Amino acid sequence: MPNNYQPDQISLSGDPNLNNFIFDPGSHSNAHNTPIGRGIYELLTSRLGVAVLMGAVIAAPSRPPVIATEPFVLRHVGTAGFTDEMKKYTGRLVRYIIEHLGGRWVRRGVKVTVASAYGSGSIYTFR
Repeated sequence: MPNNYQPDQISLSGDPNLNNFIFDPGSHSNAHNTPIGRGIYELLTSRLGVAVLMGAVIAAPSRPPVIATEPFVLRHVGTAGFTDEMKKYTGRLVRYIIEHLGGRWVRRGVKVTVASAYGSGSIYTFR
């Protein structure tokens, strides 16, 4: 992401495709109910977040799309968004979003082969 890119109010507004989105944080409720968790939720359910996730799944279906969100999460909530607890929470949220948009979970534990805070992640398809 270019250093001068600043998401605006429109790109950070809720994505209309998620109007009836219901997220169950499950065992990640503690993470979801923190300022960092709320920031991650706000970002990933925004127009920007949905575009990043859909683009990542479509462009690289054999790679975990959560990796594409990293620079945006870092800018939005800082390094606190990458604790083990927050990474697990983010993974669950990503799955709910992609499945809500019509995607399908394919496999978990796919190794990340680029520099990343994540060592592995799930992959999805829109087929």
